[in-house]
Amino acid sequence: MVPRTANDSDGLAGAFAEAGVEARWLGDDSVEIGGTAFAVERVKVVRESDGALLAHVHNASAHPPTIIVADRISEAARAQLSRAGLAWLDRRGHLWIRTAGIFVNADVEPSTGPPARRVMEIFKGTGLDVALGLLRFPLESYGVNQLAREIGRSPGRVSEILTALRSEGLIGSDNLPIIPELFWAVAEEWKPHWTPIPSPPPPEPPERYRLTGTLGALALDVPLVAGAAGTWPRLYVADDVDLATVVGAYGATSGWTGSEVAVCPSRYGFGWKSSAQQDGYPVANQVVVALDLAQDRARGREVLENWDPKEFTRVW
Repeated sequence: MVPRTANDSDGLAGAFAEAGVEARWLGDDSVEIGGTAFAVERVKVVRESDGALLAHVHNASAHPPTIIVADRISEAARAQLSRAGLAWLDRRGHLWIRTAGIFVNADVEPSTGPPARRVMEIFKGTGLDVALGLLRFPLESYGVNQLAREIGRSPGRVSEILTALRSEGLIGSDNLPIIPELFWAVAEEWKPHWTPIPSPPPPEPPERYRLTGTLGALALDVPLVAGAAGTWPRLYVADDVDLATVVGAYGATSGWTGSEVAVCPSRYGFGWKSSAQQDGYPVANQVVVALDLAQDRARGREVLENWDPKEFTRVW
């Protein structure tokens, strides 16, 4: 059991207790689990590049079993740490440990300190617009006012979001995005709500729609194994009013799906379209299409690794 005297300033002792892990603390920086002594290494953020470095150092040296505790561990970094046999606690709410006779892969109560209310939902609304604005111009250092004008948001809110992204290790002091970490952080929070409709709406007015999904990816020359045959269009609209209009006109129940429609999670992401068209629909920009592909965890990363987009700097 976790003793009452354990230092739980980082939430590790509480995570052990919640996951049913019997642990004996040997000190603030060492804990015994299942007869194995683990060093506890505390860091702020573990990005993909950080995860690769931690895994390499662990595998290449005689480091003892280690638990990495961080406020945020990216999805790619989690996989790298796990493959290297490193235990980890993402204080946003997940614990992973594998040692002799013990395997833990459990959601636990988040232990990060509560962020400021307006920054809490960093990748919603303005936060997504800021992130996509940075990903659109990954080699250009944007000031607050310049970026606010580009995405059509208030400078004060943009400044708050940039500060939060900087504290998460997702942008540098010059506001340049950390690539690919920022893209994959957005991908984790990119959650459009798709509504099925029985047939594709006519592409009129064309500016109402942005084509994404498999058909959008094919229009952007993404190297997909699957062709367009049998694939229905996925269409973004700008807001709830357009969604209600499309669903009201073309969404009568028929028992099968011929298309899907959703409000684009980013207002700026909708307004920024690619130069491609397909079947009369403007195609969404490369980042939006890539974020949708990334939702398919089975093949999304593999597809994106093989896609070097034209006329756009790859950010994944």
